[in-house]
Amino acid sequence: MTTIRKWSRRTAIAAAVLSASATAGIAAGKHNMQLATGGITGTYYMIGAALAKHLNDRLANINITPSTSGGGYENIRRVSLGQSQLGMTQPDTMYQAWKGEKPFSEPMRDWRVVGVVTPPMANHVIALKSSNIKTASDMKGRTFAIGAPGSGSAVSMMAFLTDSGLAAQINARMLPHQDYPDMLKDGKIDAFSRLGSVPAAVVEEMAAQNPVELVDFGKELEKSKFLEKHPYYQSVVVKAGTYKGIDRDVTMFGNGGFIIVHKDVPDDVVYELTKAAYADEAVKHVGMAFKGANLDRNDPLTGNIGPVHPGAARYWNEIGVKVPEPFLK
Repeated sequence: MTTIRKWSRRTAIAAAVLSASATAGIAAGKHNMQLATGGITGTYYMIGAALAKHLNDRLANINITPSTSGGGYENIRRVSLGQSQLGMTQPDTMYQAWKGEKPFSEPMRDWRVVGVVTPPMANHVIALKSSNIKTASDMKGRTFAIGAPGSGSAVSMMAFLTDSGLAAQINARMLPHQDYPDMLKDGKIDAFSRLGSVPAAVVEEMAAQNPVELVDFGKELEKSKFLEKHPYYQSVVVKAGTYKGIDRDVTMFGNGGFIIVHKDVPDDVVYELTKAAYADEAVKHVGMAFKGANLDRNDPLTGNIGPVHPGAARYWNEIGVKVPEPFLK
């Protein structure tokens, strides 16, 4: 049996199991759902944990369990295969999953979009001030932890390093997120990348303990035309003073994060979930827990390139939000 046939069979079985469990959950009065997020100190987990608690307290027929993961790439795999019913991911991941481009070995299309969950997230690259690393080119000959395996941070950063010609000149390593701060302080790595909202908690924590530098990518982004080649990324400028000790504007790149759901989760369930997740009280609760969230019901689909779940589309249409034709079909 070919790899594609095996994958198709696995996907079909997972979808059937998901549909059956979803129906059973509704009938029993409780729909249990896994929400794939990211590292425990990362943007996705911090938003997802707060959102799940809020929804669980208010929705009688839905129970959401947030789970850690490697990030957006792993999440879209989990959701598409029915291992998680909900997840968080980015437009670049959507594109590569839909097309079956690396790091995916075949197309993954059994997911649909609910709505935005973060403002444009940036690939924060952090170094100690003593390292004198201020720009991407300054990392030549250095050890750079680009992200955890399966994370959006790692894949997007490797794409940048390749396009800019820096991949062969930098020792890029994929390592667990939680080890980065200690590895940087101990000199085991010279810089690390964490994809997150601005401000990012990991940068704030590092800056509070040590003099740190944010690495600027502006010159290399322009020279390599990276943003023109990959239109699902955008430039993100972090203003001077956002972080302790960073007294200059720093240009990075990234994109927004979105909640996705398996396509076979019932429309009524997704409708109720969407309505509750983007209500004022949910926005307030999640914002108090993590200030980098963006559950914006007035502009929930800008930057999205994937198909929207019918249940979510029903809610967006109901409140006057136009659901555009998806870029990915």
